[in-house]
Amino acid sequence: MKQFRDILIYAESDNQACLEQVVAVARAHGAAITVCEVVEPAPEVQDNRGVIERVSKLRWTRAFQRLRRICELFANHTVIDYSVFTGVPFVTITEQVVEQDFDLVVHISEPIQVASGIGLNATGMHLMRKCPCTVWALHPERVSRSNDVVLALDRELASGTRAAEAFAMTLAASALGLALTRDGDVHVVHAWQPYGAELLDDVTLDLTDSERQVYRKQQQIDSEQWFKRIIQRIESVADDPLRVKAHLIESPAVPAVKGMVEKTNASMLVLGTVGTSANPGVLIGATTESILASVGTPVLALKPPGFVSPLTFTRQA
Repeated sequence: MKQFRDILIYAESDNQACLEQVVAVARAHGAAITVCEVVEPAPEVQDNRGVIERVSKLRWTRAFQRLRRICELFANHTVIDYSVFTGVPFVTITEQVVEQDFDLVVHISEPIQVASGIGLNATGMHLMRKCPCTVWALHPERVSRSNDVVLALDRELASGTRAAEAFAMTLAASALGLALTRDGDVHVVHAWQPYGAELLDDVTLDLTDSERQVYRKQQQIDSEQWFKRIIQRIESVADDPLRVKAHLIESPAVPAVKGMVEKTNASMLVLGTVGTSANPGVLIGATTESILASVGTPVLALKPPGFVSPLTFTRQA
């Protein structure tokens, strides 16, 4: 699993079970922990009685009190630092990552209800899009009866170049490490479809049934060969290859991944994020974003080498 040195926790919820998971990872990695609160900045408006200043001071006092309570829960297990910042949470957290070189951000939030399931809230989605380090999203309301981990592999992430192949194996190593600590299995899922699947029955193409079948079969074989090679590489680095379960599914990616998470009742979903514009890091892929919006399982999202946050800061080195 990717080694973490400095972990920054932004806990919208004080859920002890979630915090215990982070402490366990920190201890396994020998990583330092900082837990933070982000206070809304005071408005610059007329206030003859000084109420704004008093409210602001009280907010800061309550924020420090809350963080001290969180740290005291784990005083006998690990040393946790705490800080209070002011600003917009996702911007402030990303700035701290850039300036202080945190390599894991943990966001503990109450998930929001969306039409297709339970997804990340606005702060969580912004961190996935813009924070340059690995982001671990934890959901207090998600109760899992399984110790299994789902690893979602995108073929664009895992083929073509050595860097892409290396990133795919980094994802696999993280999934294997998480599963090992939970004594669970890793379910590697890849969804494939023939190119232009939604158009193959269009009469404009003038395809016979035989031509459609051959076209689909060729791409199926290609996907199977690629997936078999990736699974063999993952099995070769697993402590127990029998814990690696392969799932190649002919389907759009979002329902395939969501269905696998639900079927296995997985305790974690591991995936990678990629840029979708000419400027790396400006956006995460549309497929990844749809998965994050619909899956309530805790997510560990890794950024590929070279990912650059679209946010810039005046104090950035």
